Amino acid sequence: MTAENIMEQEEGEIGAIRSNHLRKLIGCMLCHPAPLAIGLVLMVATTAAALLEPRLFGFAIDEAIVPRDWSKLRSLSAIYFGVILIRVVSVIGQTYYFEKLGQRVAQDLRCRLFSHLQRLPVSAFDRNPAGRLMTRVTNDISSLSEMFSAGFVALAGNALLLVGILVWLLVLDLRLGLIAGTVFPVMAILTVYFSARLKVAYREARTRLSALNAFLAENLLGMKIIHLFNRQSAQLGRFNEVNERFTDSQFATVRIFALFHPVITICSGIAVSLVIWYGVGSVHDASLAPGVLVAFLAYVLALFQPLREMADKWNIFLSGMASAERVFSILEWPVELPAGEGGELAPAVPIASLRGHIIFENVWFAYEGDHWILKDFSLEISPGSQVGVVGHTGAGKTTLISLLMRFYEPQRGRILLDGKDLRDYDKRALRASIGIVQQDVFLFSGSRADNVDFWAGTGKSGAELGERGGSLSAGERQVLAFERARAANPSIWILDEATANVDSGTEARLQQELESSSQGRTAVLIAHRLATVRNASNIIVLHKGQILEQGSHGQLIDLDGLYARLYRYQRARELHGNQNV
Repeated sequence: MTAENIMEQEEGEIGAIRSNHLRKLIGCMLCHPAPLAIGLVLMVATTAAALLEPRLFGFAIDEAIVPRDWSKLRSLSAIYFGVILIRVVSVIGQTYYFEKLGQRVAQDLRCRLFSHLQRLPVSAFDRNPAGRLMTRVTNDISSLSEMFSAGFVALAGNALLLVGILVWLLVLDLRLGLIAGTVFPVMAILTVYFSARLKVAYREARTRLSALNAFLAENLLGMKIIHLFNRQSAQLGRFNEVNERFTDSQFATVRIFALFHPVITICSGIAVSLVIWYGVGSVHDASLAPGVLVAFLAYVLALFQPLREMADKWNIFLSGMASAERVFSILEWPVELPAGEGGELAPAVPIASLRGHIIFENVWFAYEGDHWILKDFSLEISPGSQVGVVGHTGAGKTTLISLLMRFYEPQRGRILLDGKDLRDYDKRALRASIGIVQQDVFLFSGSRADNVDFWAGTGKSGAELGERGGSLSAGERQVLAFERARAANPSIWILDEATANVDSGTEARLQQELESSSQGRTAVLIAHRLATVRNASNIIVLHKGQILEQGSHGQLIDLDGLYARLYRYQRARELHGNQNV
């Protein structure tokens, strides 16, 4: 999936910021009542102390400085110092507890998101590159944490301070308070305008960051291929394009915010000028005390300080809400496997006494639209038999396995297992009963024992394999994958090109171990190398999603069709290769 595809897909999934996302975030905070409650109490204390400071200035002028009452001035100074001390301690405390709240919420969301990803159908990961999903779990969750610890605190605290200042302005002098408030309608209109543009800009920036991470993850995984084909310059050029689009989106947010901030400053200057113009006249005619005017001006100046801080933190809030959209959009994706109590998945229990009688009954399947991979496909696999499946690339061989494992469901027809519709089986129990070994082996970092016992969730100490088993050869990884499947003691065996990366000696050993492990159990062998399926009791030749030929190796050779031609061609290549050696 290209960066452009990712951006289009995310823009289609994520609409405007919805109120239900904000409600969900509030619900996340309520799950941690202690730091939330303590933080809110300290926020109120901080606000109260900040609101008291300008009023103390006015008292000091009118009650101590003008009448020259130095004793009262000293008392007011001590009170002012106490208020400052309360404010400092409250700010420290609320910062700590809201940061703690943000980290706890982020921790919960990461666990919820990873748990949800584990329960999604495999098709979801075919449609979404790993880099995109990693962005949701890491960058977006970090952005949400910052929103709680910085953006939320700034917006809530300053909004509370703003309301308190407005109340004080009206209490001190109703006329001057109304005059100072004349700039608010203009500010409100401009704020709504810039906020709408910032929402779009931050959503675009997050989408392009997802595309950047997806491109980076893909190229890191494919770095060996890049070196093999000397594609460094070409891939760097493509990376520069994706990176430039992300940078442009960041610049867009900066440009909008650069215009937003001066609006607050201009409105602040107009309000202060109006208060001075009318306030001085009121002091001159003795209708307003000098200390009240000083306190009023202090409140007016303080009024716009929280607005400035809210403007500064608004980008954090919007960025966090854009991340919330993306996180909650994944949490709304339909899951394949329901979680039990506590959100955990119970251990998968294999289906007891599974015979392995498989029937594909008039199955039609397409990954997308009407591009049919299987067309009216019917096949019966007897219990305990070994069936080989061969055919050209794209014939539908691996699709059969995806349907049997219920990674996908057929659009038409049905699949029966021991006479029961496959859709009636629990998916986890079904998969626990099937041992599958694929050509592209995925190993997790850790020890050999960790990977062998992976199906049971147990692990033992041992030599580290490195990322994706990088310290092992392709053949060694294939052998380890076989051991991992055998450890599950499956009722049905599936080998999907399982011996493609091993030498002839290892292939022979794996074949012997398979025959021993699958004795009396159904085995499906998918292969390009026909020698792998030569001893199968029945060989299916697929061609464009339908069975072209089937029978034993000898019967298909006698038929002299596609299988016979492929076999002669491969045999000739093997003989020619041996002669060259």
